[in-house]
Amino acid sequence: MKEKINNKFPDFSVLMSVYKNEKPNYLDKALNSIENQTVIPKEIIVVQDGPISQQLSAILKKHQAAFTNNFRIIKNKENQGLGASLRLGTKKVTTNWVARMDSDDISVPERFEKQLNMIKKIPELALIGGQINEFATNVGNIVGSRNVPTSEKEIKKFAKWRSPFNHPTIMMRKDVLQKVGGYVPFGNLEDYYLWVRVISSGYKVINIPDILVYMRVDEGMYNRRGKYSNILYFYKLRKYLKNEEMITFYEQVIGN
Repeated sequence: MKEKINNKFPDFSVLMSVYKNEKPNYLDKALNSIENQTVIPKEIIVVQDGPISQQLSAILKKHQAAFTNNFRIIKNKENQGLGASLRLGTKKVTTNWVARMDSDDISVPERFEKQLNMIKKIPELALIGGQINEFATNVGNIVGSRNVPTSEKEIKKFAKWRSPFNHPTIMMRKDVLQKVGGYVPFGNLEDYYLWVRVISSGYKVINIPDILVYMRVDEGMYNRRGKYSNILYFYKLRKYLKNEEMITFYEQVIGN
């Protein structure tokens, strides 16, 4: 792989988790999309969440050998879940900026360069995300999108009702992540809970209007979004928002 020099932007890492049910060709494409960026990361941290297949292991080893910078594989002996894996991976990151990436999504080639340009332009930024297109089978088959607000004012308003960031698109400062407590167990709303803690702590956050990631979707993803346990955590989250004065009592009661 041809090395792309990063001498005008802050160093950053990519954090990813992989578990046994991932498809090897999806993982391969996800890692290719990181390695073929116009600006590549200083390191890729992959948390292997429990035992994985030989095929998945072979994909990781192939990319570890080919990547010009540091490629580290951190192993959980047993499957711990995404949040626990991200907590572990965050501890291993050596840069202050961390970019998230899911193991079956595809980042557009200019994703990191676009985000780093904004980080350079706005030094006080703590978290930056962007837009996603959802696809089935291949990126030519777009089946949906998730557009999130771009301005800080609109992000705060949006956060009252829904997650204001697309998790697979975010880049975040590690020091801020640690100060607000990092990823903590909160059902499938761990990311949403993290974002509102960052916002309520007064840190500067934005989304850019560009599509940064193509997110692979399946029926199972939509089923997970509606799980009963998620509804319970949603109401716990609304209680937190009320305690932090991000919503009124009336807004807490009516939900969305």
